[in-house]
Amino acid sequence: MDNQSILRRLVPRRACLSQLVLLGLLLAHALMAYTAAEAAAGTSLTTRVILSGSMEPAFERGDLLLFREGDDDPIRVGDVVLFQPTYGTHMPVVHRVIAVHERRGGGADILTKGDNNFVDDSTFMYRGPWLPRQHVMAKAVGYLPKAGWFSLVMNENPRARKIVAGVLGLGQFVTAPYY
Repeated sequence: MDNQSILRRLVPRRACLSQLVLLGLLLAHALMAYTAAEAAAGTSLTTRVILSGSMEPAFERGDLLLFREGDDDPIRVGDVVLFQPTYGTHMPVVHRVIAVHERRGGGADILTKGDNNFVDDSTFMYRGPWLPRQHVMAKAVGYLPKAGWFSLVMNENPRARKIVAGVLGLGQFVTAPYY
């Protein structure tokens, strides 16, 4: 075997290795950015993708919201919160606080509403006029416009899932001889 054939055989492997290194660097940068955001917030963060139009025009479908977990931060009117409804859907809901009710013995209950909804959430998401504070999971601290579209498309469109799985599988099949 001459040097040129050896070189031709090594180039695709180097190209694949280069792609893997770049992918690793991209993931490492994403993890560092998330860790820096958690450090700046002083607590752990969670994310949610806006699934419906109930929070328009402030947040549109596909926007990614960052939430700070913990109940030591007071909730005020105008805050966007992630809460677990007491009945109806079992999925956490993202809506804005429109009223806060201070209890005599301490603590507070809230009333929430989607910005684009005509009625507040007390009629269909929790029993009674107020949502107890313990059902609030997190408070919004930021958002990334349109950053959740990939997740939204993958969850709502089975055909898109099959296409992405097929492309990834084909990519593995095509690059397999180089490993």
